Amino acid sequence: MLSKLVTQTAQAAVLSATSNILAQVIAAYRHDQKPFQLDPIPMLKFVFYTVLNTPPNCLWQQYLEETFPSEKPAPASSEKPVKLQMALDFSSVFKKFLLDQTLGAAVNTILFIAAMTGMNGASTDGIVQAVKEDFWPLTLDGYKLWPLFSLVSFLWIPVDKRVLAGCAVGMGWGIYLSLLAAGK
Repeated sequence: MLSKLVTQTAQAAVLSATSNILAQVIAAYRHDQKPFQLDPIPMLKFVFYTVLNTPPNCLWQQYLEETFPSEKPAPASSEKPVKLQMALDFSSVFKKFLLDQTLGAAVNTILFIAAMTGMNGASTDGIVQAVKEDFWPLTLDGYKLWPLFSLVSFLWIPVDKRVLAGCAVGMGWGIYLSLLAAGK
């Protein structure tokens, strides 16, 4: 379990660094149209946040799957069951989806805003103010992408690959977040 967690965290960190670098390239081209020069500080902040955030998210996905398994044993189709058949449990998928897109999304959004604001040197009051100001806009933006991904992942992606798949899909989201964080 620990080695999977470390592997998933390392993979997520690489994807996070990549998305931040791409965001810096896009920002340099859009604003300055000067040769690109990497600013390692924002990239390191995103990687640091990812290293802290990935293990709890892996455990969250595991908890959701253990509590609400996507599949349940299907009724036997013959008198001599040769292999246990599994059927999709739509009720469990819906419960996971609902929890992930409410509680999971809210916690991740608050943690992201607080971490990025704090790493930029804000006081506790500044962090609270940033969460108040940015929570709903960021959450509503996230709802344009994450519900569809969440549903797809609960239906077809194995639990131990969900966070990495989310990081891969999140490359575009990470570029958006990097550009958003750079604008603050």
